[in-house]
Amino acid sequence: MANSHIKVKLNKEAFRRLRESPQVRADLERRAKAIAQAASRNGQVTGYKVTDLVLERPRGAVSVMATGWAARDNRKRNSLLKSIRKGEE
Repeated sequence: MANSHIKVKLNKEAFRRLRESPQVRADLERRAKAIAQAASRNGQVTGYKVTDLVLERPRGAVSVMATGWAARDNRKRNSLLKSIRKGEE
C-alpha cells in the first residue's frame, strides 16, 4: 500500500456556526430533557434540571444537573449515567 498524504483543512468558522445553530441547540436540549426525564423515573424524583450552557457566547452545550433530592438519588443509583442512552432516541 502506498503512503499517501492527504491534507484536510477544517473550517473552524463553519463548525462554530453549526454548533451555535438553533437546530443543533434544540436537538441538544431535546436529548438533555429525555435524559433528565429518564433519570427522574418519569417525574418521581424532583430536581433534575436541564440548563443551557451560555457563557460569553452561545456554544451549543447543554447540562443536566441533579439538585436537591435528585442529587441524593443520583449518588445512590447513578441515575444520570444509566439514563444517558435515552438521549440517543
